Amino acid sequence: MKFLSHFIVLLLAVCAHCPAEADSANPRIVNRVAATVNGRPITSSEVRARLAPYVRELTMLYPRQGPRFNAELVRAKKAVLEELIERELVLCEFENGGLMIPDSAINEEINRRILNQFNGNRDALLENLRRSGMSYGEFRDSVRRELTVSAMRSSRYDRGIPPTPDEIQAEYRATRSDYRDMTQDSISYDKIFIPMQNPDDPNATPEMQYALSEQLVRDIESGAITFEEAARRHSRDIHAEDGGRWPFVKRCDLAVEFANIVFSLPKGRVTGPLVDPRLGFTIVRVVEKRLAPAPSLNARGVRARVDEAVRRRNNERRYREWVERLRGRAIIRTYI
Repeated sequence: MKFLSHFIVLLLAVCAHCPAEADSANPRIVNRVAATVNGRPITSSEVRARLAPYVRELTMLYPRQGPRFNAELVRAKKAVLEELIERELVLCEFENGGLMIPDSAINEEINRRILNQFNGNRDALLENLRRSGMSYGEFRDSVRRELTVSAMRSSRYDRGIPPTPDEIQAEYRATRSDYRDMTQDSISYDKIFIPMQNPDDPNATPEMQYALSEQLVRDIESGAITFEEAARRHSRDIHAEDGGRWPFVKRCDLAVEFANIVFSLPKGRVTGPLVDPRLGFTIVRVVEKRLAPAPSLNARGVRARVDEAVRRRNNERRYREWVERLRGRAIIRTYI
């Protein structure tokens, strides 16, 4: 079980909490400073909270870790920290400027994140915060600060010549799927599940079960065995006798990390083994996706969001130049 213990250790190191082990060994998460911008702290809990969903997906995709896992993790961690540093740079410059973000806007943004990042499952957000050592109040404050920066940016750079109707239509066509209700997405897939412990062979170790999963993927991809036959022979899934075929299931009924992975896969590609350290290993092949329809451009709030997106893109170069000037004058220290 060496490779599993490795990624659990890494998950502990990044997220600083694993409920099964850490609750007894270390009941309190130390909220250290991850970076400072002109003396303003960015906490490690905020970094962990943002990074945790990436970590969970990466551990499912790359249970043996390796170079690809490490590279993706480093990239995600760097991106998260840079976003938080940029936020503080802008806040330092404006010192909030007396801006007040209404609670309704904060609630709307939190609900949008729950929808997009946690399949509409509020409990999943709260669990992510708990694992990261971040209170819900701290999370709300973080969202408020981000909305404040967005408002500041708009006041400085997003005014001026409004987008043309053609620009609005082009942006909407390119991004309309971003505005749909993803909780209404559904998917049908083929699945092979290999449990961590083989009930027919008490001597089989988790590493042996994982090796079997890897071999099945190779055999399916080479044509040595069909997916359906492999499922009937080896899967412990409830649909094994049906060749592993799952009927359509809603996105919101799937585990968040699994849903994010399978909905990003092209139809027909065999992927896996994906790992759940508590249960076992999954091989999956997407059969068909049914995505919720995009709202019309005239639906409530859609045109305003599209308008804002066009304005931001048109002003991105000037905004980036300004942020780099702020960075050049700032005192930035990182500790992670």
